Amino acid sequence: MEVLRYVLPHLLAGCLAGVVASVGIVATDIGSLRELVLNTQGGWIAFALLTFGLVVTFGSIAMGGAIMAIGGGEDC
Repeated sequence: MEVLRYVLPHLLAGCLAGVVASVGIVATDIGSLRELVLNTQGGWIAFALLTFGLVVTFGSIAMGGAIMAIGGGEDC
């Protein structure tokens, strides 16, 4: 349980970073994604898939980094 209390905040921070990244990508219209989201019939699906992919990616990176940093104080 102690590991979960350590990893969960990192996971949530990574998920939040994924949401911020997806909103930032759409807001700055990188690759005309804002045009896709706003001007097509299923544009919200594209935004949802982008957000889901980035949340999974950033969340797993943050969680993996937290797990690898647990033993960082010891000499290897």
